[in-house]
This record gives sequence, C-alpha cells and structure tokens, in this order.
Amino acid sequence: MNNIGENIKAVMEKKEVDAHLLSRLTGIDVEVIQGLIDGKVEPMVSDILKIANVLGVDTSTLFFGRAFEDRRATKVSPDERVKVKRRDGLKYESLAPYYIGKHMEPFAIEVYSNENPKISKHSGEEFCYVLEGKLKITVGDEEFVLNPEDSLYFDSSFPHSITSLGGVSKAIAVIYNPGSMVHVARSGKMRDIIQAAKMLEKRSISLVCPDDLSLSAVNKAIEEGIIDNVYLVGAKDKIGTMCSNSLIFKNNYIYEYIEKKDEEYEPSCAKRGVALIREGKAQMVMKGKINSVFFMKAVLDKKEGIGTERRLSLVSIFELPNLNRLIFLTDPAINPEPFKDKTLKTAIDIIKNAIDVAKSLGVVRPKVALLDANEMPSESIPTTIYEKKLSEMEWEDADVYGPLSYDLALYEDAVKIKGLKDNPVAGKADILVVPHIDSGNFLYKAWVYTMGAEVANIVLGAKVPIIFTSRSDSEIIKFLTICASAIYSDYLEKTKKT
Repeated sequence: MNNIGENIKAVMEKKEVDAHLLSRLTGIDVEVIQGLIDGKVEPMVSDILKIANVLGVDTSTLFFGRAFEDRRATKVSPDERVKVKRRDGLKYESLAPYYIGKHMEPFAIEVYSNENPKISKHSGEEFCYVLEGKLKITVGDEEFVLNPEDSLYFDSSFPHSITSLGGVSKAIAVIYNPGSMVHVARSGKMRDIIQAAKMLEKRSISLVCPDDLSLSAVNKAIEEGIIDNVYLVGAKDKIGTMCSNSLIFKNNYIYEYIEKKDEEYEPSCAKRGVALIREGKAQMVMKGKINSVFFMKAVLDKKEGIGTERRLSLVSIFELPNLNRLIFLTDPAINPEPFKDKTLKTAIDIIKNAIDVAKSLGVVRPKVALLDANEMPSESIPTTIYEKKLSEMEWEDADVYGPLSYDLALYEDAVKIKGLKDNPVAGKADILVVPHIDSGNFLYKAWVYTMGAEVANIVLGAKVPIIFTSRSDSEIIKFLTICASAIYSDYLEKTKKT
C-alpha cells in the first residue's frame, strides 16, 4: 500500500476535506486518518473502502493514485514509478503501477548480497534480465549465475530465490499472471472489492469435497494473490476425478485425505474441513460438491463446530444499475422468515450480520430497509408490525427502518413523489431485509438473471465467513464471493484486536 497516504491527501485537498471532517464522515479516528496521510499507520482495507466511498473515488485512486481506466496503453516516467515494500535484500519499483488488471507485473529491482535469501513460490511465470552486476537465481534444485545482459525465464511455482554476487545488482523482473479478474468484473464497486482483496495478506481456505467449479474459482484467487494455501478435503480418488481439470497449482494445495465409506464420507469431510478452521490453519471454509445438510451440521456442531451465538444468514452483495453504492440483500436462501417464531431474535441476528459485512466493505453507517408490501404497518400483514418494532429499537451503528416498499427503500425520486419526509433510510438504503425467503429469492434471481447483476454471497454468523455458493453460480460469482469473504475475514480479525 505504498504511497496510499499521499494519494488520500491529494484527493482530500481536491475535495477540500480536512482530516477532522474525513474522520466525522468515516467514523475513523482523526489520529488514524493523520497517521495514514503521514505514512505512519498501516491502513485496514475496510477503512480504505470507507474513505473511497466517502470521497467518491474508486479504490484504485487511493491504492495507485489513478482511477480505474480500461486503457490500451499506459506510459510511466521514472518519477511516476511506485516503490514497493519488499523483504531484505531487494528493492522493487513497479514499472506499470497504473494499468489495472494487468497480466504482467514488471519491476525494476536492486538486489543485495544475502547469504540466506528468502525462498518464494507463487503461480505463474517469471522473467529476469540483468542490467548491472551479477545475480544468482535458484529455481528448484538448479542454480543460475547471470551476468549483465543475461536473462532467465522460469516457472515461479517452483521454489526460487535471488541474491547478488558482490555489491548491488540491478535487473528488470517481470511476473506473469495468466488472467486478471479485475477486467472480467463489469461493475466499478465489484472491481473495488477485487482490488481491496488483492491488497490483503494472503488467506488460507478450507475447501470441503472440492470439484472443478469450486476449485477453479479458488485458483483464480490464487492467481490474483488473494489465496495462498488451499486445504482440499476429500478422498484421494474423488479429488483426482472431480478436479481433473483444475489441479494446476500444486504448491498451493494441501491435501486432507478422508477415506471413509458411503454414508460416513461427506459428514467426515465436513467435520475435517471445519476442524481446519478451529486449528487456525484456514480463515475461510468453502462448500464444494457436498450435501448442504452435512456441511451445515458440521459448521453448527455445538462441540466441534464454528458457530457463534448468532443465527447464520446469507448476505448477497450487489451493484445495481443507477445506484452508486453496494446493495446488501438478506436473507434470500437460509432463513425461511425472520419472524417465524413470533419474536424478533432471528431478525435481529440477520440484521446484525448484514450490518457487519456492510461495514467491512466500507459502508460507514449502514441504512437498513425492512422491506414489505406497504410502508404502513397493518394487522392484516403481520410482518409489518414486527418491522415497525425493529425500527423503534436503538441501533448503535446503523439506521434501521421499516416497513418500506421496494421503491421507497432504494429510490429518492419515489420518496419525493410519495412525500415521505425526514426518514433516515428511505431512498438511501444499503441493506434490504426481506420478510420471507421467497421474496428474497425472487429479487436475487431477477437481479442476477434478468438484469445481469454481479453478486457475491457470504454466509455470516459463524466464527469465519462461509462460502456457500450454488452449483449454478458462475465462476465470477464464486470468485467475487471469495474476495468479499477475504475482506470480511480480515475485518473480523482486525476488529477483534481493537
């Protein structure tokens, strides 16, 4: 996140916003804001998303100093290079910091002598061309000595290291990534989520009963530098058969073989996949080709699961046309209705889960609309009575109001036409809470299939985010879900420490 403080400062000056005002707008302490500007504080990704939302810029502007542009060519002069913080013995300058979603990452590097150079391995390929000095590059068991004008091209999934043989050496290094998902995503807010996830420390994931579709999405996250280790939980022969087209990053896979028979197989896989979370080996758990009942039973097991006091719920994250903000829809898939037991407990958990994920993705104070057919509470529609009670509660970190019709929740023109004044949520809702699972499911499918909206889905309420995608979900939906889950995972860890 090099130069991010300077980039924030430049946007603040352009928008005529000082540190105190930005602090009030984002809820971030003014000392933290000033520390970010001065380069003394390492920013949380969730805070960068908040600042980008409040200042009305995309995350690329804060990360790289330039807004996202789908450009054919980008020139970078020497004074525009971005220095990249790296390990001892190496200094990097990015030669193409502003071409977003690039497949190649070119660097100008200075290499120093190091008796014990750090060993690296990552997906893709790498190229090195020596300008000055002499380098020793080790790839696997082979050592290569490079003089000026020598070059080396190698598979970077093999363990490799680099050091200078006497003095300082200079070289051009290029890392190749075969495909970037930033350009695949069509909407700006989803590109922001991808960029933010790429800035995190790499996460590890537990994939239960992997198949080609689920592993393919995880592979994309490996390529983008979001995921490091992937624990593949299942039988050796089943993994080999189900993932025959996707086992391409051998150095990133850790096999957790389960060789149980028939009815014991899937429950045992789910139990081991969840145990990896409890052991601290993975920060996210993903459902592959496994019965949902077995998977969720392991998650919610009272002794060996990863449940919390909250009820699980699904939050679907959308960017919709003509709305310059993310919309969080809940719950379109898990809870049949938030008031089934005639109390507010389930609804409160659903709302709190949605508030948490919205805050992790940069929404400062989420506005929660409790959707129903009519904005007037009526005994003939019992859910409206419960929604009115929820809106009368004290909410510390969000504005909650209901009942609200769909148009009044999202569109300020509808609010003006119907004359609904001084409502903190109407026309500005970030979160939509549906009164029944069928209404949420209808909205979800209409947005995805009819409108072509992109979506990420996270199951919340457990100790870690649960990636619970459908077999019919596309690769981009699964990938965006991994990105959003990685950001939320980081948010959970950071907020627990503060």
